[in-house]
Amino acid sequence: MLVLIERADWMKPRIGITSSVNKRDYESDGRDVVMLPWNYPSIVEECGGLPLILSEGGDPEACVDAVDALIIAGGRDIDPATYGRVPVPETNDVRPSQDMWELALIDSAKKRGLPILGICRGHQLMAVSYGGFLHQHLPTTPPYEKHGAWGGKWSKHEVSIVPESKLSEILGLSSNVNSAHHQGVSDPGSLEVNARSEDGLIEGLEDPSRKFVISVQWHPEALGQKSIVSALVRAAI
Repeated sequence: MLVLIERADWMKPRIGITSSVNKRDYESDGRDVVMLPWNYPSIVEECGGLPLILSEGGDPEACVDAVDALIIAGGRDIDPATYGRVPVPETNDVRPSQDMWELALIDSAKKRGLPILGICRGHQLMAVSYGGFLHQHLPTTPPYEKHGAWGGKWSKHEVSIVPESKLSEILGLSSNVNSAHHQGVSDPGSLEVNARSEDGLIEGLEDPSRKFVISVQWHPEALGQKSIVSALVRAAI
């Protein structure tokens, strides 16, 4: 399903943004509600794109055919079954149907050669889509025990960016970022690492064979980090 955020110039690049289905009290108790923080579509619009919310259940190929680029947004934990692992007790709030739908979106977008940006959960899912694996709970995984806040809280730290990577062309060789996660990428699969935190955690990935397939563990939309989103929009033109 596609939901237009607001009327706008259809000549702008159409940027599809994934959303999450959650149980919330909305007009009545415990309804399934499509949710996405407003700063996602807001920063896309500020960077010259036309934001379109993609909701789980829509035909992945039809959704991809309707957009010029794709953002896989942050959200809940990924079901470890998607990468062949058994969940640890701290892994929670998984929704396998969302995982499968978003993985299908990524596959369809890759087939069409669309620009893709993964953010937080989206960064982790990008790794999974390329054959990678995740750390399920950083607070119990050395040396990342003090990596950052999670559970709705934020922390800040610096990342080092790999020289001559696509991400370095956008951000330079370092960036101050935010952190709000308890899982992380342990194996990037066939993607290349383009950024790491001070404790060595993989903070960014990219596919160097494609025009723009980049993922970051942090939240550029919450930081107001327009450079990454602007680069995505430019790649969609």
